[in-house]
Amino acid sequence: MTFSIASVIARMFASATPLALGGVGGLFGERSGVTNIGREGTMPLGAFGPAIAAYYLGNPWLGLLFGALTGMLISLIHAFFCVTLKVNHNIIGLAINILALNSTVYLSSVLFNNKGYTAQIKKLPQISVPILKDIPAVSEIFTNISVLTVIAIIVAVVAWLLLYKTRFGLHVVSSGEAPTAAFVMGVNVKRTRYIAVLIGGLTCGLAGAHMSISYLNMYVKGMISGRGFIAIAAILFGRYNPVGVFFAALFFGLTDAVQMALQGTINIPNEVVQCIPYVLTILAVAFNEAAVARKKRVKAI
Repeated sequence: MTFSIASVIARMFASATPLALGGVGGLFGERSGVTNIGREGTMPLGAFGPAIAAYYLGNPWLGLLFGALTGMLISLIHAFFCVTLKVNHNIIGLAINILALNSTVYLSSVLFNNKGYTAQIKKLPQISVPILKDIPAVSEIFTNISVLTVIAIIVAVVAWLLLYKTRFGLHVVSSGEAPTAAFVMGVNVKRTRYIAVLIGGLTCGLAGAHMSISYLNMYVKGMISGRGFIAIAAILFGRYNPVGVFFAALFFGLTDAVQMALQGTINIPNEVVQCIPYVLTILAVAFNEAAVARKKRVKAI
């Protein structure tokens, strides 16, 4: 198997898309004070919903809309339990993950008489960049780009502006760092947290939709394969900054692209090579958290 740098970069963007969408949108909830480890469950539900909608409605764009709505619905449930009922955030996140694992299998058995995948559907269109697509050295990078990859870049820019250049962004940060002071200053902390969590749900639904109606043309059990957790790692590695999270997603996407390129080219079992993205994710987060802790100790001194 041969590969080029251009093909690895193209694969990097494709692999980073769901991580960037899930991470950039998800950081709003984290910054507002609502922890959500349920992204690993929201993504498969966000992938299953669009596949069903695209199959029955015959339109992948309607499937994309359905994916966003599915993600928002799951996040609304998460926000209700965490913000209104004040249930432990991690418990609700785990419950969502378990719900997604079992509900998608059950629904696929009811609708398609199998346990884990849907029928094939029409994919979202792909785009190519004029002129650049005709340059041999970089044609693979600028040809057949997923629409959701472009949306992920736009989401990162809009998220940065929203978080750092608007009153709403200030409310989100204050609700997470000093909710009592924010309330005294007139901020509706509960409403702000609901909106922040819903933003994360919307983009997480888009991340799932990317897997089923853009990357593939069907939903397959296990297709998320830890990407929800890696999106959380991207939030930590990106220091809760939308641009930082986006580049962290690119880094993790690069590790996935490299392991795909290495399979069959080196004398190492593919199972070991496939572990590379997850091992590097753990190491990156560990070193990042160690750096943050060291910085806090220096400030304390």
